[in-house]
Amino acid sequence: MESPFDFAHLDPSCDPPEEYIAAFELLATFWCELRAFQSASPQDAFLSDFTAHLETELVAAALVLAIQVELLTDR
Repeated sequence: MESPFDFAHLDPSCDPPEEYIAAFELLATFWCELRAFQSASPQDAFLSDFTAHLETELVAAALVLAIQVELLTDR
Protein backbone atom coordinates (compact mmCIF):
# COMPACT_ATOMS: atom_id res chain seq x y z
CA MET A 1 0.00 0.00 0.00
CA GLU A 2 1.30 3.43 -0.91
CA SER A 3 1.95 5.81 1.95
CA PRO A 4 0.57 9.36 1.73
CA PHE A 5 3.54 10.58 3.75
CA ASP A 6 6.14 10.41 1.01
CA PHE A 7 7.57 13.69 -0.17
CA ALA A 8 9.42 14.57 -3.31
CA HIS A 9 12.29 17.00 -3.47
CA LEU A 10 14.59 18.17 -6.17
CA ASP A 11 17.60 19.32 -4.20
CA PRO A 12 19.23 16.68 -1.96
CA SER A 13 20.96 19.44 0.00
CA CYS A 14 17.50 20.40 1.27
CA ASP A 15 16.81 16.97 2.72
CA PRO A 16 15.39 17.09 6.24
CA PRO A 17 17.51 15.78 9.10
CA GLU A 18 17.58 11.99 9.43
CA GLU A 19 15.44 12.08 12.56
CA TYR A 20 12.65 13.77 10.60
CA ILE A 21 12.92 11.24 7.79
CA ALA A 22 12.67 8.48 10.40
CA ALA A 23 9.56 10.16 11.84
CA PHE A 24 7.93 10.23 8.38
CA GLU A 25 8.80 6.56 7.95
CA LEU A 26 7.23 5.78 11.32
CA LEU A 27 4.05 7.63 10.33
CA ALA A 28 3.99 5.69 7.06
CA THR A 29 4.32 2.40 8.95
CA PHE A 30 1.47 3.38 11.27
CA TRP A 31 -0.63 4.36 8.23
CA CYS A 32 -0.07 1.02 6.49
CA GLU A 33 -0.79 -0.97 9.65
CA LEU A 34 -3.95 1.04 10.28
CA ARG A 35 -5.17 0.47 6.71
CA ALA A 36 -4.48 -3.26 7.02
CA PHE A 37 -6.42 -3.34 10.29
CA GLN A 38 -9.35 -1.52 8.66
CA SER A 39 -9.46 -4.10 5.88
CA ALA A 40 -9.48 -6.93 8.41
CA SER A 41 -12.55 -5.69 10.32
CA PRO A 42 -14.80 -3.57 8.07
CA GLN A 43 -18.08 -4.69 9.69
CA ASP A 44 -17.48 -3.25 13.15
CA ALA A 45 -18.91 0.28 13.31
CA PHE A 46 -16.96 1.28 16.40
CA LEU A 47 -13.63 0.12 14.98
CA SER A 48 -14.40 1.83 11.66
CA ASP A 49 -15.04 5.14 13.43
CA PHE A 50 -12.02 4.67 15.67
CA THR A 51 -9.65 3.92 12.81
CA ALA A 52 -11.04 6.86 10.83
CA HIS A 53 -10.24 9.09 13.82
CA LEU A 54 -6.74 7.63 14.04
CA GLU A 55 -6.23 8.31 10.33
CA THR A 56 -7.15 11.95 10.89
CA GLU A 57 -4.72 12.18 13.77
CA LEU A 58 -1.91 10.65 11.67
CA VAL A 59 -2.53 13.11 8.85
CA ALA A 60 -2.48 16.01 11.31
CA ALA A 61 0.78 14.76 12.83
CA ALA A 62 2.32 14.42 9.37
CA LEU A 63 1.21 17.93 8.48
CA VAL A 64 2.81 19.39 11.60
CA LEU A 65 5.98 17.45 10.88
CA ALA A 66 6.01 18.64 7.26
CA ILE A 67 5.62 22.25 8.37
CA GLN A 68 8.52 21.84 10.80
CA VAL A 69 10.67 20.37 8.02
CA GLU A 70 9.81 23.35 5.79
CA LEU A 71 10.79 25.73 8.56
CA LEU A 72 14.10 23.92 9.04
CA THR A 73 14.99 23.83 5.36
CA ASP A 74 14.04 27.47 4.65
CA ARG A 75 16.78 28.81 6.88
